[in-house]
Amino acid sequence: MLQTLVWGQDTGQSFTLAQAIDFAVKNAYTVTNANTDIEIARKKVAEVRGAGIPQLNAEASFQNFLQVPVSLIQADAFYPSAPKDTYLRLPFGIKYNLSYGYTASWLLFNGEYLVGLQASRSYVDHTKNSLRKSEVEVKESVTKAYYTILILKENQRILTESVQTLDKTLSETEAIYKEGFIEEMDIDRLRLLKTNLSTTLQTLEQQTVLAEKYLKFQMGYEVDKPMTLSDSFDAVLAGAAVENNQELKFDFNASADYQILSSGLKLQELNRKRLMANYLPTLSTFYTWKENRVGNQFDKLTDPNFRVSGGNIFGLNLSVPLFQGLSQRARIQQANLELKKFKTTQTQALQGYSLQSAQALTEYKAALNSFKNNSESVDLAKKIKEKANTKYREGVGSSLELMQSENDLLSAQSNYINSAAQLLNARVLLDKQLNKF
Repeated sequence: MLQTLVWGQDTGQSFTLAQAIDFAVKNAYTVTNANTDIEIARKKVAEVRGAGIPQLNAEASFQNFLQVPVSLIQADAFYPSAPKDTYLRLPFGIKYNLSYGYTASWLLFNGEYLVGLQASRSYVDHTKNSLRKSEVEVKESVTKAYYTILILKENQRILTESVQTLDKTLSETEAIYKEGFIEEMDIDRLRLLKTNLSTTLQTLEQQTVLAEKYLKFQMGYEVDKPMTLSDSFDAVLAGAAVENNQELKFDFNASADYQILSSGLKLQELNRKRLMANYLPTLSTFYTWKENRVGNQFDKLTDPNFRVSGGNIFGLNLSVPLFQGLSQRARIQQANLELKKFKTTQTQALQGYSLQSAQALTEYKAALNSFKNNSESVDLAKKIKEKANTKYREGVGSSLELMQSENDLLSAQSNYINSAAQLLNARVLLDKQLNKF
């Protein structure tokens, strides 16, 4: 039963289950996105940290008055002898104005900023835990997909052998029919059985093609690129059927789900801390330097004599929240309730893990027992079929008895394949609960 499974003319790259899992951990789409999320979280830390680094901004402004504003002023204000109701047109403004300078600022203390920096770092840890969970899920899905292909191929092998055996039996039966010892109906029964098996075999082949593509997709492998599975059905089945008589240790604290819940709880606590930090004062410092130049001729802007103003300013800004209504208090209360709810979710997850672990162990033991029984049933059905064939060839057995033995063997083999699939899937779930992925 040991065999290498190949599809396509070009066998492509060969994978054991361990190699397929390793490839998927490096190339699966969900894992790739999870790694990208970690990089995004790290950039977020840099973004938050940047708010606490001194800021420097430069600015400049240039104005060209195409038409200088003019005001009317009574002439007698300057010339007492001037007639009343006589006005002077005086320009108010200078044609060219240039101002430039820079401002430096530094956030010295802000509670929300400090907590936000902590939260951004904790979020990096949270994304790392999400990566681990993605890896566990990918390992589980790849293992199941790998097993599915092996099961389909093994089922094909069994049915192919059955068709070949039926061909031989059909030839012998046709020879007996020609001698007049049996009816044509006996041959028709065998032909019908062969047709049904051939149809089932074709369906299995189509399912295998889809299963292969699904495995490649889960691995992050090109779905149309050839690939070979090098682990055999017997080998993986033998590994899954090994009973561990030692006491199994189910450790929720070591699971990816627990790590995500723990980091999520920390983020919830930091969110509450951030809201409470809004009651703390904010202190910042700044320094400003600015200069203005004016002139009615453009080249005068570079003349130091036309520097009309400038200045250096250093200062501190202190903001102390005294009363913010009741909205801030309500937000903190909401955060407390969210934290309480999250802790309840964590407790629920722990109880759920215990239940799932017990269920996984029970289902594995039941699947293993069913597999052993069905393996024995296949051996027994083969013995019965051999005896029925012998009796039929010797003329002491009926075609109905032969058909019944053939159907019993096919049924036993089908139950064997189904129980093998249940055993492999149960082993995957058990290994997941044991944190072996």
